[in-house]
Amino acid sequence: MAVAALALTAACGDNGGKSGSSGSGDDATIALPTNKATGAPITVGLINDDTSPLGSYAEISKAARAAVSYVNDSLGGVKGRPLKLAVCTPNGSAAASANCAAELLRQKPAAVIGGLDLGADGSVPALAKAGIPYVPSSPIGAVEFTSPNSYSMLAGAPGSVSAGSVYVADKLKPKKVAVMFNDNPQARLAAQGYVQKVLQGKGVTNIAMVAFGNNETDLTGPVSQAIKGGTDVVIGIMQGSGCANVIKAKQSLGSTAKFLFPGSCADPQVLKAAGPGAEGTYYAVQQLLPRSGDSEVKAFEAALAKYDKSIPESGFAQGAFGTVVTLSKVMATASAPDQPKAVTEALKKTANLKSFMGPTVTCDGKQLAGLTAFCTKQARIAQYKNGKLVDTGGEWFSA
Repeated sequence: MAVAALALTAACGDNGGKSGSSGSGDDATIALPTNKATGAPITVGLINDDTSPLGSYAEISKAARAAVSYVNDSLGGVKGRPLKLAVCTPNGSAAASANCAAELLRQKPAAVIGGLDLGADGSVPALAKAGIPYVPSSPIGAVEFTSPNSYSMLAGAPGSVSAGSVYVADKLKPKKVAVMFNDNPQARLAAQGYVQKVLQGKGVTNIAMVAFGNNETDLTGPVSQAIKGGTDVVIGIMQGSGCANVIKAKQSLGSTAKFLFPGSCADPQVLKAAGPGAEGTYYAVQQLLPRSGDSEVKAFEAALAKYDKSIPESGFAQGAFGTVVTLSKVMATASAPDQPKAVTEALKKTANLKSFMGPTVTCDGKQLAGLTAFCTKQARIAQYKNGKLVDTGGEWFSA
């Protein structure tokens, strides 16, 4: 379902700095096409921690709802039938996520989208047992990376940092690289298997591995260890607040090394928290940047302006929106788009499909060694310059 040609129109008004096109000073939006879906709806589930004590990611649910409206109103739904989004919000525990899976199963979904589900160890196996395909928009754990029913249209942290490592080796040409990571199994796996090995394969042999505690906030010590000995580039593998703390430590130490982080750290709130040290830092992002001029990005921004102006600009929101639209494209190729078995077969057969706002995806389980869920390992490289993210690489990178 190709996005129809969109006419550019001028739209005035203050978005309050909240919508997907916020913060740019550019109030231009596009007129979305009208192609409404009719007929019996097809249910798709969503499990997302909207109000978890461990983290609230309500923008993911909001963006998924906006994407469903966009698919139904502008893209003709799935084979002419509208999508119906059934949302369940657990509390971050595996037990609560398992209860969400059971609740959604009663609604007979054709597929379930994973937002940011901290309890995915409870939900994903239950869905797999029931034969329901699972499509995570923000995969963060081993079960989402490897479950046989999981299909990610984004590269996740492992894929994006491996692509970032290629960029570092090929474009920045460092003599010494330090890899900083949270001392947990997932981050260590990414650091060793998808950064260190990629760098070594590219001929970078002087590599320092620097682990730090998951609860550390003052990272002056680990950053000092990372930059000693003439380090040219530091590659960080951590989430939002960790990136901000690394950047603050970099600034306080006066380091001139280049720093590259996962795309989740390019969130506007993280960059704001990081302060002036964020200038010049690099990010391996999984989708095209907001306000890039791409027609699909413009459609995303117009849909947020139309359906929910409260959605903040973030990679989480963009990832959820893109995942919904890409899944609708895959479902449209299924023999019976309302049947989980047919949708699963369509996902397995997906090859060289242009994802919405993202790279091409092939769900053959072979894109990232050992992580069968990922349908891509590609990322773009953005640099933070003068308060804005700029696509500095101009292409998709992959290891």
